[in-house]
Amino acid sequence: MTDPLFVFFGAESEYVLNPLYLEMKNRGFDCVELHATPDVTITAALEAVLAADRPKALVTSAHFGWDERYMMHQMGVPDCPALVELIARIEPVFTAYYPHDLSQPLLAGEIANLPAVDLYLAPSAYEHMFAGLTDILTVGWIKTPQDLNEPQDRWGRGLWLTMSLEYILVEHGTTKTLGLMHDWLRDWLWIKFPPFPQFDEIEGLLKARGINILDRDMYPTVAARHFDFVVTNGESSVVRESAMMGVETFIVTDIGLFGNQSRRNMWQFADLENVHVVPNFEHIPAMVEKRPPVMQPFDMDRAIDAIVDGARQKIARRT
Repeated sequence: MTDPLFVFFGAESEYVLNPLYLEMKNRGFDCVELHATPDVTITAALEAVLAADRPKALVTSAHFGWDERYMMHQMGVPDCPALVELIARIEPVFTAYYPHDLSQPLLAGEIANLPAVDLYLAPSAYEHMFAGLTDILTVGWIKTPQDLNEPQDRWGRGLWLTMSLEYILVEHGTTKTLGLMHDWLRDWLWIKFPPFPQFDEIEGLLKARGINILDRDMYPTVAARHFDFVVTNGESSVVRESAMMGVETFIVTDIGLFGNQSRRNMWQFADLENVHVVPNFEHIPAMVEKRPPVMQPFDMDRAIDAIVDGARQKIARRT
C-alpha cells in the first residue's frame, strides 16, 4: 500500500508543526509544508499538492475559520485559505489537528468543526473533553525543550513575551506601536517578539535605544527559563507555556496594550498558581522563586505512529 502525501499546513506563528514535518521527512515519508507568512506565499506549493494524483493526509495547527481576508488584514499574510476551504480543496483521506495555543487550543466557535478531524493530537489531558467529537491522543507540547529539567543560565530579571503586537503593527505601523510600548520599557526588561518578519524594523529601533531584544525565533518555553519571571500584556499561549516551565508569570493590565477582552479570559489560568494578574511592574515582588516544570514533553514517535497508522487505515478502507 502506498502512503499518502502528508501535507502540513498553517500560517505565521500559528504554525507549530515544523519539528514534526522535519522528523517525518527524515524518516522517509513524502511531506509538503504549506507555511504561509508575509514573505512566503503557498499558492504554487498548494497547486502542486492539488495536482498530485494520490491520496493526501492533512496535518494542521491552523484556526478553522481564519480566511484569506482575515490573514491579510490582521497578519499581512497573502493568499492563505481558511482551513475549512483547504480541506474542501484537497479532500484529505485523513486529517490530524494539533493546536498552536496552549491557553485556547480551540476558539469557542471552532469546536463544532472537530467532527471533520480524524485525530486530535492533544498537548495535555485537558483536551479529552472533546472526545465525543473526534479521536483524542495526548502527545505533549511540541515546543517543550529537550533539556526540560536541567538548570539554565540566568540572562536577566524579567522577559516580556509580547502578545498581539503583530496586529497593532500591521494596522497602525511602527511609530504608533513604539508609542504604545513606551510605558513597558525598563532597563531590566528584555523583550521577545513572535517570529514575524514584520518586527525587523521595530527591533532595530529598540536595539538602537539600548533595549535588550531576544531572538524572536526562540521558543517561549526555552527563553522563559533564563529569567526570574515573565511579563505579558494579555492571555496568549505564552502565559501557560512560561508558567508550566515553572517560571513566575505576571499579566500586566494597567500600562496600555492590555485589551479589555482579555479581562474576561483570566479564568483560563486558574489552575496555575504561578500566574498573577497585576496592574503594573511595581506589584511584581523583588524576589521570585521558580518552580519545577510541569510541561509534558512531545512524544514524537507516538504522534507519527498515530498519523501514519490513521492515514493508512483510511486508505485501506477505500480500496
